[in-house]
Amino acid sequence: MSNDMQLLENIMTQVNQISPEYRLRLIQRVTETLLPFPSQESKPLQFGKYKGNRMSTLEDFAFAEWQPMMSNVV
Repeated sequence: MSNDMQLLENIMTQVNQISPEYRLRLIQRVTETLLPFPSQESKPLQFGKYKGNRMSTLEDFAFAEWQPMMSNVV
């Protein structure tokens, strides 16, 4: 068994000894180490910013907004 697997097994043994509330806290802390923090607040699209021969519609904005999919997250 690799060193990482042994470490993981030791951690799992310890996790089994803590309450469900603290397991959730552990999950939150581990998740924070995996997800990058945004460097700045995202800015919503603004009407009229990129003027063309017509004004943007709400449908244009809905189409332009990025919608994450599970395949993009992993």
